[in-house]
Amino acid sequence: MTISTPLMGRSILFGLILLAAATTAQAQGIAVTGVGPVNRSMGGAGTAAPLDAIGALHWNPASISYLEQSEVSFGMEGMLADVELSSTVGGSRSTTSGESGVAIIPAVGWVDHLEGTPLTIGMGVYGIGGFRNNMPADSNNLLLASGPLFADAEIMQIAPTMSLRLGECWSIGFAPTITAARMQYDPLGPSAITPTATAGSGNRVHWGGGVQGGVYYASPNCWRAGFTIKSPQWFEEFRFFTSSGVVGFDLDYPMILSGGVAYYGWERWVFAADVRYFDYANTQGFSDLGWENVFAGAIGAQYQLSPLWKLRAGYNFNQNPIGSEDAFTNIANPLIQTHNIALGAGCLLTDGVELNLAYVYLVNSETSGPLPSPPFGPNDTIEHQISAHSLVMGVQIRY
Repeated sequence: MTISTPLMGRSILFGLILLAAATTAQAQGIAVTGVGPVNRSMGGAGTAAPLDAIGALHWNPASISYLEQSEVSFGMEGMLADVELSSTVGGSRSTTSGESGVAIIPAVGWVDHLEGTPLTIGMGVYGIGGFRNNMPADSNNLLLASGPLFADAEIMQIAPTMSLRLGECWSIGFAPTITAARMQYDPLGPSAITPTATAGSGNRVHWGGGVQGGVYYASPNCWRAGFTIKSPQWFEEFRFFTSSGVVGFDLDYPMILSGGVAYYGWERWVFAADVRYFDYANTQGFSDLGWENVFAGAIGAQYQLSPLWKLRAGYNFNQNPIGSEDAFTNIANPLIQTHNIALGAGCLLTDGVELNLAYVYLVNSETSGPLPSPPFGPNDTIEHQISAHSLVMGVQIRY
């Protein structure tokens, strides 16, 4: 079968959306940089700094033992991404801007210290990934000349958690994780998944699971440290009904290792730093896309301005798992962000109830690489750019 150049670009774009759709515009590759307004405003640093239930549950199940009180936390994030796809063919460059709209990412965390026991239990329910790509048709851009492109995905995780305090300084934690993913896209193919273009705007929720465990240490001299391992999230086969039958593919969520330190020694201040490792090269689906294993780092600080107000700031840096040689293979996948800058504040509304706000800016990132030759020329290239703004709001209720 002969595929025209515009159709070939469209084929690659949507065939790989299926392999990489479970992603977020502000992510460490596929994984979110943080969850909830407090953790987001700290740049995602939370492995050794449990400042709220949501961040503690997500980054280190052992750290919930060291939350000051039992609490319920709620958060909601609205994220607006600006995505551009460009092609340069025969010396002529064309850029197309998408219109993804605002993506909504919820987060809920509950932690309870069981009175009279060394046990703390909790439950986290939050979005850990999501992707939306909504590109118009563009006759000047060979990758979009044959029609508009749409893809949308959401990944939610449920993490029932238990932490055991071992004396004054140590705790260990464990959580089985249940993960659900839903995708929508149009069209599907032609690609390695399905040889012909077919409509496919919806899909059922698919389920996966794994485990996470952590250890936490709070020294007597104001230093704290934590380490967490998150296993891969092993998903069932993703299945899509088309007019020509069932189309299936396999995609998992990668293993993540996190280590962090925090310092509580200065009055009114908390400083935190995390380092993370993402095992993409050995994860089903991403290994086929040529993704590399990467590191990420996060730093954050919180300052107690007054009895009513807390101020926070954070920064997150990520290595790009997609090399320039794989830019064309991954053109459906704008997960190329490198720098995130975050600001936040907390306001005590009444005894035990705190309102938290955060703003996160994904600094414009880009990747480019050659188009395959043939059918393209040796100097033809593809380029992807993304920036994003997020507003996060939430409430902590301590009891």
